[in-house]
Formats: sequence, C-alpha cells, structure tokens
Amino acid sequence: MTRLTHIRLSLPDLLEEFLLARKADGLAELTLSTYRKIVTAFVRFCGPLVGYEELRRAAIRYFARPSSPGYHNIKLRHLKAFFNWCVREGHLPANPLEGIRKAKEDLSRVRHAPLEALKRLLAQPDRKTYAGLRDYCLLLTQLDTGARPGELLRVTPSDLNLAARELHIRPEVAKTRVGRTLVVSPLTAQALARLLRARPSWWGEEVPLFASETGKPMNPTYWAERVREYCQRAGVKVTPYGLRHTFALEFLKASNDPFALQRVLGHRDLSMTRRYVRYLQEDVRQIHEKASPVVKLQQMGRRAPRKLDLD
Repeated sequence: MTRLTHIRLSLPDLLEEFLLARKADGLAELTLSTYRKIVTAFVRFCGPLVGYEELRRAAIRYFARPSSPGYHNIKLRHLKAFFNWCVREGHLPANPLEGIRKAKEDLSRVRHAPLEALKRLLAQPDRKTYAGLRDYCLLLTQLDTGARPGELLRVTPSDLNLAARELHIRPEVAKTRVGRTLVVSPLTAQALARLLRARPSWWGEEVPLFASETGKPMNPTYWAERVREYCQRAGVKVTPYGLRHTFALEFLKASNDPFALQRVLGHRDLSMTRRYVRYLQEDVRQIHEKASPVVKLQQMGRRAPRKLDLD
C-alpha cells in the first residue's frame, strides 16, 4: 500500500466521507458532531502534512500534551475510529495512533450523590407549576432508570407504559442506536401520570414527555442549567450525569450484576460499565481501611504510654 500524500487536503475530505458513512450506520447527530469537533481540532493542530510518517509524529505530539484522563480517552477513542476507517478504505497504510495508550481512568469522574442531598434536590421544584412538576419528574426518572439526559429529553408519551411501569428508549433516541425498555418505580409512575394530566390537551403525541412550557424539546444544556439552579437552592452538588452515576452505583450495590447494569445503561460493551465496578471496589477499600478490626487493633497499639518520662 502506498503512503498517503497531500494529507493537508485529504483529511478534511476524508472526515466528511467518514461522517456520511457513520450517519448511514445510524449514528446519532450528537455523536457525529463530537466526531467532527475532535477530528477537526486534531487536523488544525497538525497543520500542513505531506505524508504518513509526519502524520504519525504529529499524533504523538498531540497526545503528549497535558490533558485530563477522561478527555484524553475520548479523543483517542474517536480519532482511532476515524483512522481505522481510513485504513479500511485504503486511505492510510496504518492507524497513526497505534501504540498510543488510554490514560488511567479517573474514577473521580464518577459522581455519587448522597441520598440526603438527593432528597433536598427533589424538594426544590415547584410541583404546583407545569415546569416544576416536569423537572421533578425528570429528576425522578433519571434517578430511577439511569437513562442519559439526552435520551429522556426525546421520549414521548407513547414511549411510556404506566400500567406496566415501563419506559421505552427507542433506537433512534438511544445514543448507541439500540433500543431498551426501562422499569420505573411506583413513585415515579405516579409522578409521571400526574405530568401527563398536566399536559395541555392540544399537545400531540409528537410533543416530548419532558417538553418546555411551549411544547418544544428541551436540550441537555438547558436541563443542566435547571439542575444547577436547584442545586444552588438546595446547597448540594449534583449534575444530570451525576444522577446517572448514582443510579449505576446503587444498582450495582443491590444487584452485584454488571451485565444487567450494562443493559440498563445502554452501554455497547462492559468497558464503560467497569468504571462503576472499579469505583465500588475503591470505595470498599476505603471503608475497609476504616472498619477492619485488624487496623483498629494496630491503632490501639500506638496509644500514648500511660506513664510519661518527664525527666
């Protein structure tokens, strides 16, 4: 296979072709937008290139820059997928990122909200108003199902089966384009039933379940701002994705079944789900350090002597 030439002109064109191919595969618009952003930033960093070896050296310099472990891995995952496609299509002789490793996962990104903080948070929305009731229901549903904010903001009333206490995440709504059905608790089902009764009668089934007051879809950024406002009032720190993390950790504690959690969260494979397993293992280790009788016995042996030598 010949070496790639005129990379400066080719990579942006290849990106457009790649995005069209992934769109045909059914990838979500948000995911396509992330690919565009990450690959474009990489191309800008590289500047004019004339061959594969120069591309390879630029890639090494790019990932040698300081970056948070989480963002490092996001960039690496998306760029590897792009360059793997380039190799399969015959545009590159090899993936220039081959051998560049993932950063050690930052478990601090997994945010577990204490139950007392969640109780204060849920008390903030004014359930006497449509917007407040909607926000209360959305908070409950996130905590109850662990669904992604972007997924819940696109479900419609027809996706909800109150009699069975189920919420369906359609394939076109799911981030991974794989549909799944989530169970909701009786409390959440009751709140959602009240939300349905509060919907204006002229809203059709196409209006999202968690719509704005004008019947328009809400976006994740706006929802994050709403949650931030409630947190400030309650004096707590929780994010929409923190609600998802909290559900995941509580689910694992109760079930000890990462495979079931993978299905509920809608992960493509267990690699993402393992974050929560490792977080719990770290949590158990810290608890063990405080609770172990052996550690306590060792601390007892370090008590100050009863008699002091004051001479």
